[in-house]
Amino acid sequence: MDVHSILTDQSRCVGCVACCQACPAKAIRVRQDLMTIDPVLCIDCGECIRVCGYDAVSARTSSPSDLKRFRYNVVIPGVAVYTQFGSDVTPAQVAGSLLACGFDAFHDLSWMCQMVSRAVDAYLSECDGPWPKISITCPAIVRLILIRYPDLVPHLVPVHAPRELAAKLARRKVASSLGMKPEEVGIFYITPCSATMQSIIRPVGIDASNFDGAFSLAEMYGPMLRAIKSGQAPVVEDRLNPSGLLWSMAGGETAGMRNKNTLSVTGVQDVTRVFNTIETGKFQNLDFIEAYICPDGCVSGPLLIEGRYAARRNLQRLRARLQGETTVAEEKVRTLYHEHFFDLEDEIKAAAIRPMTETLQQAIRRRQEKHRLLEELPKKDCAACGAPDCTTLAEDILAGEATIDDCVFVRLKKLEEPKTQG
Repeated sequence: MDVHSILTDQSRCVGCVACCQACPAKAIRVRQDLMTIDPVLCIDCGECIRVCGYDAVSARTSSPSDLKRFRYNVVIPGVAVYTQFGSDVTPAQVAGSLLACGFDAFHDLSWMCQMVSRAVDAYLSECDGPWPKISITCPAIVRLILIRYPDLVPHLVPVHAPRELAAKLARRKVASSLGMKPEEVGIFYITPCSATMQSIIRPVGIDASNFDGAFSLAEMYGPMLRAIKSGQAPVVEDRLNPSGLLWSMAGGETAGMRNKNTLSVTGVQDVTRVFNTIETGKFQNLDFIEAYICPDGCVSGPLLIEGRYAARRNLQRLRARLQGETTVAEEKVRTLYHEHFFDLEDEIKAAAIRPMTETLQQAIRRRQEKHRLLEELPKKDCAACGAPDCTTLAEDILAGEATIDDCVFVRLKKLEEPKTQG
């Protein structure tokens, strides 16, 4: 059984179809005035959380009791977390507030972000294509490709996301310095989105995540803000990497790369448009695409508090305040790259959505039947039937999961037919 980070509360659902229309994977249906999510198609992007006005959708996260499983707990905040408390709150205050919330140690992610930028540069300079390569930083993008764009799987860059490498190093460092067993150390992430939580539950490219859980910034925000305002948060001395902080915003990953033959694309509609274009064989002149489901990258994650525009402003001011532009040693990154430090352990494979048992003739008949159904449907894509659009309704009808009478316009037309004949 698939376990997902998206949770639904049907007692709050009013069947408004907003989530159905917003879902980029077309995984949501509204039947009998209640939303249902297909666990095979869901990419846990959190768009349904973003658009639901009735609190019927939420994200599965860790609970405080999870911290009791370990002797020592380390927290790693996503770099977008630093953008959520206004431009006057320093990263050291944010880190200290997390310690005030019960974690034993803080570990920075920004330096690893820049290291991965350099590792991707090395990979692009040595690989043979296919082009363009696509970042795996956004786990919702990876899942979208596995499900809807299996032909693009070879385009994914097989380099670990920074958060997983940071967690791996943090566990190793803490266990060694404190004389603990690695399993006695808990590593937890403060996440801006449900997709990252899902990447911990069911990681891609590795056997198991290096994280033991994650908390959403939305649920941590109140306690953190109180600790910051009270001045009681411990002082944390940790110098962040300015370039690494930019990873919280769209374009930040490519900004840290030397290769500038790149493209940054965000938001569900633009991402699907670009991926559709790549499938047609275009964009081969590009080396790398940085893609995010969220409209501005991680600063607009559905589990954050600050609005995306304010968060972007806070990030720019924060980066300007950091003294000097510090960088990682490129020779060191190249050495680690050739030692396979950044490599994924497992091959990324497309998800098997449905068994391909059809013969060619059956597939042709199915396409013809789908075309016939679409001719009968109004092509208004209103989602009143409970499917996101007419094409998806036709597919549901062929799968035996809906009928053409689910379309309100078809029903109205049938009601009007006797009057016309009379």
